[in-house]
Amino acid sequence: MAINKENDRLLKILSTIESGIAKIYKRFSAKKNFGKPVQKFWQYISKEEELHAEYFEKIRKGMNTDNIPVKINIDIERLKEFVNKVNRSVKDVMTEEYSESDAYSLGASIEVEMNESRFLEGIEITDQKFTKMLKKIENDTEKHRIVLVNYSRDIK
Repeated sequence: MAINKENDRLLKILSTIESGIAKIYKRFSAKKNFGKPVQKFWQYISKEEELHAEYFEKIRKGMNTDNIPVKINIDIERLKEFVNKVNRSVKDVMTEEYSESDAYSLGASIEVEMNESRFLEGIEITDQKFTKMLKKIENDTEKHRIVLVNYSRDIK
């Protein structure tokens, strides 16, 4: 079976997005002006984002190597816009100062947009192992959204 280059590209972009979000959160986890519990929080969710990137790579591999059927219907232009937002945010967190509140607000903004974009709903896969991976990403994104929106509003 030939590699579906468009699906491969979309999954690669999704993996890149998750890796970018992980970089942002990892940077926040290393902020010296953040309290230890806050640093640990960012460290924990950065690892979840890294796991999401790994899952998208595993799905790509399953599709390309093991011929697992995957259907993807995602607006590429909207996906590219989100990539640009994440890339800008990665650059910003490397050069600008962020308070704990600013960090929560940025994280909330990213997770809300990721959640509302419904990118994952555009992926159809029948393999149970990969379906579970997508569900985990979806559940984690929803959890991150709720927690970060509440933290950004100082609700803990």
